[in-house]
Amino acid sequence: MKIKITIEPTFSVKWPMLRVKINNMVVHDGICKPNESKFFIMQKDIIPNTRNIIEIQHYDKKGKETVTDEHGEVVSDRALILKSISLDGYAVPELILHDKEFEVHWTKEQIKEDHNRPSTIKNNLYFGYNGIYRLEFGNDGAKEYFHNLIEKERIANIHNKKEMIGPDGRRIEVFEFTGRLVDSNEEEAITIAQLYERIQGED
Repeated sequence: MKIKITIEPTFSVKWPMLRVKINNMVVHDGICKPNESKFFIMQKDIIPNTRNIIEIQHYDKKGKETVTDEHGEVVSDRALILKSISLDGYAVPELILHDKEFEVHWTKEQIKEDHNRPSTIKNNLYFGYNGIYRLEFGNDGAKEYFHNLIEKERIANIHNKKEMIGPDGRRIEVFEFTGRLVDSNEEEAITIAQLYERIQGED
């Protein structure tokens, strides 16, 4: 499986530090600076397991690299911005990337300033703090893509959930997926083949 990760590093005082692991194997550890236009792009071929994990870690930020002007506006920052991840050429939808948590590694000074800081941040692809972002995926890029489309649809409709009574009289929570009410408790409410046919028909 070919994995492609695109990151936009931002410079302040110096370039950020990046460590990338795939299934606990370090594939990059060091300075992250642009290698293609304004982006840092890395590609890696792996033999996938049934369950795989990409870890993107921002580290070595001391806390004084965020430069502000006299009005408190940020002029420059030492950070990583995750732009995209693709598996065998299939891009992981941005909504899916946003839905994953970033485990924050607060500095002692940051904890001293505020003891109630959260251990994780969600809906954020701007890694301005030290910490680790994780993405889990399967061993088939195409299958993962269609699973992600279903998950994207579920997340997008999370606020549009409805209730209906099933054939057995059970009250179930559903969401709308391309005009069809789908049981939100089902692990896979539509097959990959059905989803593929539906998408092909919409083109």
